[in-house]
Amino acid sequence: MTMGRAHVSTHELVAGRYRLFEVVQRETNRVCWSGEDATTGRPCLVTQIALPEEPAGEAVHRAPGRVIRTGETMASLCPGRIAAVLDAAVVDGMLWTVTEWVAGVPLGDVLDRRGAFNYARAARVGLELLAVLDAAHTHGVTHGELSPGQVFVREEGSVVVTGFGLAGATLAPRLTAPAYASPEQARDERIGPAADLWTLGAILYTMVEGRPPFRDRGRPEATLKGVDRLPLRTPVRAGPLTRAVQGLLRKNSRERLTHPVVRAALTRALAEEPGTTAEVTTRPGLRGVYAAARQAGRDRPRRTVVAGTALALATVAVAV
Repeated sequence: MTMGRAHVSTHELVAGRYRLFEVVQRETNRVCWSGEDATTGRPCLVTQIALPEEPAGEAVHRAPGRVIRTGETMASLCPGRIAAVLDAAVVDGMLWTVTEWVAGVPLGDVLDRRGAFNYARAARVGLELLAVLDAAHTHGVTHGELSPGQVFVREEGSVVVTGFGLAGATLAPRLTAPAYASPEQARDERIGPAADLWTLGAILYTMVEGRPPFRDRGRPEATLKGVDRLPLRTPVRAGPLTRAVQGLLRKNSRERLTHPVVRAALTRALAEEPGTTAEVTTRPGLRGVYAAARQAGRDRPRRTVVAGTALALATVAVAV
């Protein structure tokens, strides 16, 4: 699977309408920018995904509509937990998705900057994600592209999920973050809810271990092969989440834990944390980070950033 090279002109508007400012988050084959609608001045998140160099015919042309429709469905099912999709377009081999501004920090960056979570913090985020996936799966929607970069964590600990509707946009088994693909996805088989549960397990693993269960090998094909064929490294910091994580990361999709079993396991993990409750508290020194994220959604950013810039989150650190 060869992807096109990402390139953004700093002088042109994306799709003739959206102005890019700072890079919010990067992961394999995906870049998320803060931006604004040049027509209305409305702040937004603009996500750029490189499509395969040889597009899968009509599937690619239908991708924007698919993303918008699925986003609308999920926003109605999970108000406040899904970033509303405002627009989507394919431009020069890139799929651009525009969503409402989210006053939060990508989970991937939280982990990069603060390190691994304890099992209770991981369980809290896991329960938030499970609630979104439960609603999606009940209505026949599979995410298929979930990863720490598609999860934004708000100050009080709730999460907002992005990226619904990307799965099936092309014939590629996975467009972004191949380290979080399920084994059946890696084999280019048809996926369903079990694939999302695998990815939930991979995200839980990453939160407690500080690294994904299967590393990104630099090339999507190599990464996907590792997900499919390599044995799982036993988690050592998961505590009471160990069995749940291992149960979600079973290669055979039919053997994976179900929604109710996972929910019970995560809830038990919260109860086992001594001296704490299920409430999320923010460290005093980090409150300003979320305030900055909220303010960025109110004010226009003051400068543009050259395409390909490094992550513009040098001062961002957050705890959940």
